[in-house]
Amino acid sequence: MAGPIRLRHSEESWDDERVDRQLRRPLANTFGATRCDPQHAAPPAYTGCRLEMDNGDLALFAYHDDTGAYWLGNTETPKSLWRTNKKRFEKAPYPVSRWAQRELLSDLETAAPWLTAYDHVAWFFLPVLFSKDGRETTRAFFNNHAAGFPDASRDDGLAFYQRLLSTGVLDDHRYTMASKLGTSQQNDLVRMRATMAEFNAAQLLVEADQTFTPEIELDSGYALDYRVH
Repeated sequence: MAGPIRLRHSEESWDDERVDRQLRRPLANTFGATRCDPQHAAPPAYTGCRLEMDNGDLALFAYHDDTGAYWLGNTETPKSLWRTNKKRFEKAPYPVSRWAQRELLSDLETAAPWLTAYDHVAWFFLPVLFSKDGRETTRAFFNNHAAGFPDASRDDGLAFYQRLLSTGVLDDHRYTMASKLGTSQQNDLVRMRATMAEFNAAQLLVEADQTFTPEIELDSGYALDYRVH
């Protein structure tokens, strides 16, 4: 099972010919792949492209003569990138991270405009909304199961989490908390609802004007959901 999406950083030199030879062609042989221009301008001094697979997979690639290249994809990683380091959005250079997330959000706007209407929810959960194995199940969870609320509409559920996430209190722990929603092809409602219960608790703390820190690691190897100060 693939994990939430992360950027890969290659420190090698890339040009158009190498992108075609080592990225597009292997993907085309496996899935069918088309190289396209990005929807948004690439980061300054970078060349950016999209690799769109016939099975719906997507990869973004931005390369620079001096600082290497960044790959983000929910498809099979080409062999030439296997040994590259993975970076979360917040650990990559801001212009690269911003460009990649804008591309994904534009795609999500086309595929699920009902979700991007709640922009903080869409942004926060991007790592799983575009994961290789979990993109369909996570979107279905928000769409068909009111983000875990048993007796609410889709919009009621999304509006609740929009209020919480718009405060920014969980932004520093975005990847860890979003990842708990899962990247499985199976729609495990029990586990997914349990994950969202942590967000419910956070909203109660916010409403009570309590200061708290998420994801407190313990010596046992486990973690507390929150520590209230």
